[in-house]
Amino acid sequence: LKPHRAPIFVPAGLVLGLANGGLLCDMPATTSAPKSWAFDPKAYAKAVMHSCKYSSDSVLGLFIGSVNSNGKVLQVVDSMPLFHTHILAPMLKVACMLIEQHCRAIGGGLEIVGMYYASPYQGAPTNLPDNSPLRPIAEKIFANFPAASVWSVDTAKLAERKVALRGLSRVQDEWKPNTAEILFSNEALEHTATALAEMKYLELVDFDDHLTDASLNWLNSTLFKNHPLADLPMATGE
Repeated sequence: LKPHRAPIFVPAGLVLGLANGGLLCDMPATTSAPKSWAFDPKAYAKAVMHSCKYSSDSVLGLFIGSVNSNGKVLQVVDSMPLFHTHILAPMLKVACMLIEQHCRAIGGGLEIVGMYYASPYQGAPTNLPDNSPLRPIAEKIFANFPAASVWSVDTAKLAERKVALRGLSRVQDEWKPNTAEILFSNEALEHTATALAEMKYLELVDFDDHLTDASLNWLNSTLFKNHPLADLPMATGE
């Protein structure tokens, strides 16, 4: 039997919790949509590794970043693996408060710019239905950051050495496939594939793991120590 991903469950109370604010980085919102998304190799690798580590579960995480000085490229500098079990409103709120503190500690105007998930969907999603449990989270991120996107991890693309993220952006009142260019180097894809082959994803820690054992570092600050991904620069498209 093929592994089955459990559906992501978000309690109704989460919608109220999100509406009350306090969950996301409270920084100036970007108003214009970027023409490109550039992913730091480590941010991309962590999102993919999160899905691979918990391949029989649904996973959820957040991307943090900022728009570059000319407003054309949204630079995703890190990913924050959060959950591989049910998403409970109190734990999501705590996680986002900690991410807010992390954003401020790093500086540079970083904020939550999107989310990623892995689910039973096959291939690229075409929308985010009103009844999707992910939609209230996506809507809150969008309310704080109008250039936000929602990304699904398409693990079938990994064997093809292709970018395994498929994005949705909010167009009017709907979430539709993202048409912005994804900036990511072939070298980063190769090193990510090597890390997966080495099963380095077993070392990744998400927020759920941290809640079970507080000694585990869910920021994964040393995950890529002495690994080629550690010093690989972000693609610029220039």
